Amino acid sequence: MAYEVIWHEKVLKDLKTLSRQDSARITAKVKTHLAEDPVGLGKPLSGVFKGLMRYRVGSHRVIYTVDHENHRISVLYVKPREWRSK
Repeated sequence: MAYEVIWHEKVLKDLKTLSRQDSARITAKVKTHLAEDPVGLGKPLSGVFKGLMRYRVGSHRVIYTVDHENHRISVLYVKPREWRSK
């Protein structure tokens, strides 16, 4: 059973700043691949980010959480791999 994908408001804004190709590729990969197997395809984060998962799409990282009870994935961030929070 596929998981429902919920996009955070900030992610939708970030996707608009990317090229149309990158945005479409990320959206398609999340909806088709990640929604089918969010735990098997993603990698868990550690430390203060424990509980979050990451999934790589080209040169971008998708950070998300998985709600197994309700079959939902919440996408929290989509950023280039070289991006760092300041």
